[in-house]
Amino acid sequence: MRHVMLLVVLALLMGAAPAFAQDAPNCAHPITEDDVNRVSRNLYCPVCENLPLRDCPTEACERWRDQVRELLACGATDQEVRDYFVARFGQIAVGMPTDPTLQFFTVALPLLLIGAFGILIGLMLWRGRAQAAESAPKAEPSTDDPYRAVLERELDERF
Repeated sequence: MRHVMLLVVLALLMGAAPAFAQDAPNCAHPITEDDVNRVSRNLYCPVCENLPLRDCPTEACERWRDQVRELLACGATDQEVRDYFVARFGQIAVGMPTDPTLQFFTVALPLLLIGAFGILIGLMLWRGRAQAAESAPKAEPSTDDPYRAVLERELDERF
């Protein structure tokens, strides 16, 4: 009987060992879903393209939201959480480069290209109209119709 009890206790300890192996954060700050969503709104899922972490339904994103919750519970600021994800997953985690120079080029380059193409199209249209005006033959008044000749002469006299 004693051996059976010893085996039962050992079996329970062996089954409980994985549960004790998990490190739980020793943080006492209460974190709400709104706090997690506020931070994860600005983070993007590295697996799903262009999908914010708060909206992504994958299991990986659920784990990442749990990481956000743990970091916030331990007192990390929003920027520290963002920096953690950038260090771990790269620039794709924030959806926009964190380097100010790259941010400028991300915004300015498309605007410059749109402006350059607008100017190019405008010049092409202007040049096309100028060439069309030069190459168009001037219409000579038709003398075949006597009524038309009288009408054109009267219009020339008035204007």
